[in-house]
Amino acid sequence: MTGHKKFDEFITAWDSDGTGYFKVARIFLDETRDAKKLEAAAKKAARDIEAEVMYAWDLNKPKSDAWWLGWGGYDLEEDIPFFAAMAKPEVKDKIQAFDPKDNEFECSTLEEYKEMLFNAYDEELTAAELILGFKDWVQSLDGQAQNALLKDLKSWLKNANEK
Repeated sequence: MTGHKKFDEFITAWDSDGTGYFKVARIFLDETRDAKKLEAAAKKAARDIEAEVMYAWDLNKPKSDAWWLGWGGYDLEEDIPFFAAMAKPEVKDKIQAFDPKDNEFECSTLEEYKEMLFNAYDEELTAAELILGFKDWVQSLDGQAQNALLKDLKSWLKNANEK
């Protein structure tokens, strides 16, 4: 499998008012006045991506930015925080101790319990935890998918930086 360190440059995360936020594959674009032109610039950056990609953009000064919301059928806005929450030590302990007959959320399956834990912890994730969630998500992909992801990420950045 591809080492996750190759992916470090593709996640941006920060904390604000006690909440962690992140953007995957964040690029900066010169268009700062016209949303349609900004969308066209983002589409140009996405032109060589092979997997399905969903992205968003934000018209800003002095640069606008665009980032991925989804890739290859994955919902990054959900999957990365899920992996981040599952990596928290207290969540790992709760998963390890899961008993379908006796648990705080009365869940009958481990998957249902993980979903409830995610809902309980997702609002308090930090930037550092979200970066770890991104790395864990990448590690969950098989080698072929990791290679495709890396190729698409590099293409997006390269095309965004072309003048």
